[in-house]
Amino acid sequence: MSKIIDRQILKQFKSKGSFDRDTLSSFLTDLDPEITESALTWRIHDLVKRKVINQVKLGVYVISDKEIYRPFVSDKLARLSKIVAKEFDDLEYCLWSTEWLNDFTRHQLGTFFYILEVEKDFVEEVFNAYSESRQYRVYLDPKEDIMERYVESEVSIVIKPLISRSPKQRVAVKEKSKDKIYVPTLEKILIDVYSDAVTFYAIQGSEMDTLFETALKHYQINFTKLITYAGRRNKEKQIKSYLENNFSDFVKDILE
Repeated sequence: MSKIIDRQILKQFKSKGSFDRDTLSSFLTDLDPEITESALTWRIHDLVKRKVINQVKLGVYVISDKEIYRPFVSDKLARLSKIVAKEFDDLEYCLWSTEWLNDFTRHQLGTFFYILEVEKDFVEEVFNAYSESRQYRVYLDPKEDIMERYVESEVSIVIKPLISRSPKQRVAVKEKSKDKIYVPTLEKILIDVYSDAVTFYAIQGSEMDTLFETALKHYQINFTKLITYAGRRNKEKQIKSYLENNFSDFVKDILE
C-alpha cells in the first residue's frame, strides 16, 4: 500500500515546487477517506523519514532528488576530536574543517584549517588542552589580522564559543564505526560563512554566492533550521533578503 501512495504523491507533487501540510493532508485523505488524524500525522512523518518528501521548513515540503550533505571525516579530523571528546566528557562541541568548503566553491582553497566550537564557559580550558598537546597551532577566537597572517595551514585550529542550539549532527569517523563526532549541518556552515567575515575572509563576495548556489542547487536544505540559526546569530532579516535577492528561484514560497 505504501508504494502505491508513494507513486501517487510523486505523480501529484513532483512538478509543483513546495506544498504545505494542509495540501498534503487533503490529498492523503482523498486517497483514504477513513484515515484518522493520528494516522495522517504518522503517514506524513513516515514519508519524510523515508525521503519520499523533504521538509524544507515547518509544515512545508518538496519532492526532491537532492542529496543530503555528508561531509568527509578524515583521519586527522578524527584524531583531532579525541581531545575534546575524551578529556571533556559530555561537553557540547562542534568540529569541522574548512577544506569542506571546497565541495561548494569555484576556486579551491589551497590551505585550510580546523574550527572547534565549544560551550563558552569551557573555551579557555579547551584552548589550553590543545595548546599543551603541541601538535597544533591553536588560536582562540582570533581577530582579522591574526586570521589572515597566521591561520593558514591544516595544523591550525581556531577555537570559538559555540552558539547555543547550533544545528549539528553526529557522524561516524569511519563507515560503520561506532565512534562518532559532532560536526555542523550544512545549514550551520552556510550561516556561519555568511555571518562571520573574519573567520571566513577567503569565502566572501562572489565565492560566497557560489557556495550558496551550489548548496541550494544540489543539497537538501531545511530552511526552518537555516533561518532559526540565522536568528540566533542576529542575521535573520539579512539572510532572508540575501536569499530572496540572489536565489529567488530556490526559495520561492518557502521564505515568509
